[in-house]
Amino acid sequence: MKAFIFDMDGVIIDSEPLHNKIVIDLIHDLNIIPDERYLDSLCGLTITHIFNNLKKDYNLNISVEDTVNKYDRQLIERTSCMQLEAITGIPELLLKLQKASIPTAVASSSPMEFIKVIINNLNLNNYFQFLLSGDEVEHGKPAPDIYLTAAKRLDVLPSDCFVLEDSHNGATAAKRAGMTCIGFQNPNSGKQDLSIADVLVNTITQIDIDKL
Repeated sequence: MKAFIFDMDGVIIDSEPLHNKIVIDLIHDLNIIPDERYLDSLCGLTITHIFNNLKKDYNLNISVEDTVNKYDRQLIERTSCMQLEAITGIPELLLKLQKASIPTAVASSSPMEFIKVIINNLNLNNYFQFLLSGDEVEHGKPAPDIYLTAAKRLDVLPSDCFVLEDSHNGATAAKRAGMTCIGFQNPNSGKQDLSIADVLVNTITQIDIDKL
């Protein structure tokens, strides 16, 4: 292992319920209420991808661009004033990686402004070489673009990278990039099929970098 790449939502912070709540609020006035299984299938996608899917699957008469802008504003407003906590085990894992001189990065489908708000709020900036948003690559997860871009910026081969993911879409992206994937079975991320992952953990504290 020469690098360790983190997804953010559902891995560093339990934010998937908040994402879903904002999506549901935005389309509630259209009398659309996606079921839990459908929402679970959106986990790990960029917000533009999510609203494109909703527009197509529910035949919605909406502007995806305008809706994404509304979503982004609500997301930042709701999180900027919140006292946030990292998922148990994340600060300790980052510290161990830092002490082992293993470079790390965040590769998240969320907008960059939101990523920065979360990482700043949690005081984790000093652990990461950079933050990468799905909006910066041509194809979002489950395509491998974001992880291939992260490996290039870290100047390591994809095969030398470990990825921590909580969603089926994210784990698929990591494996398509040729990386080793640790699947975190976070119950707050819904029912995710992580069978594609190389390793499955129920808690972050189960990750032992000395055995990777």
